[in-house]
Amino acid sequence: MLEISHVKKHFGKQEVLKDVTLKVNKGDVIVILGPSGSGKTTFLRSLTFLEKADAGVMVFGDKQLDIHKAKQKDIAWVRKHTAFVFQNYNLFANKTALQNVMLGLTVGRGMAKEEAEAIARKALKEVGLADRADYYPSQLSGGQQQRVGIARAMAVKPDVIFFDEPTSALDPELVGGVLSVMKKLAADGVTMVVVTHEMKFAREAATRVVFMDGGVIVEEGSPEEIFTHPKEARTRQFLRRILDREPGVEEEAPEPVPVAGPIPGVLPDMA
Repeated sequence: MLEISHVKKHFGKQEVLKDVTLKVNKGDVIVILGPSGSGKTTFLRSLTFLEKADAGVMVFGDKQLDIHKAKQKDIAWVRKHTAFVFQNYNLFANKTALQNVMLGLTVGRGMAKEEAEAIARKALKEVGLADRADYYPSQLSGGQQQRVGIARAMAVKPDVIFFDEPTSALDPELVGGVLSVMKKLAADGVTMVVVTHEMKFAREAATRVVFMDGGVIVEEGSPEEIFTHPKEARTRQFLRRILDREPGVEEEAPEPVPVAGPIPGVLPDMA
């Protein structure tokens, strides 16, 4: 369904993505693991044109485009077929949960308000927030805000949902609720590409696990292959440090990335 080949990206003299190729089949749940600074977030953002890659080819369905030279109409098309769930929710503070979910339908899809509201309410119900539809983000916990973000992504029925460290900004006790929603999406066959440090989610929900380091994909395979029989020494080293960590030692921080530009699946045509 989606194939990305030879993606490269520099920030100044720093080569963040060296040559990344990934294939996503319909129904896949691909979990991307890796240390901070490995290029995971930059790769995800390049696929939705939140970052402009220096090189790369995308084949999405029957459409093929040069990622670096993509025209605005092609970018808009990709954004209408994808959705993005951010680290820090990216909800509009002056709009209720319901209104945040509806935006991708009314503004992004041109849908009538009544139809959009029905779909948005259903999406909020599916993430366990039917009774919070009229709450503003400031009245919601971090976990609830992230579930609104997921509902917003679900509502537009994208071909692929990209998740960028969706639990990294949450207090530990709120992580479970968000992961439960994501596991349900996976069980329902929603195609997902997830950057995360949540190893349990990767083991239980992923159809394929990708390990990145130094701007390249070091290794990929099934959860069983990666967690039980990793082939590469760098993969083994990373997993040993994460899985055998002493109690009380925090995971390394996710890559902090400022959000700019339109939100895929929400406002695809706004610069």
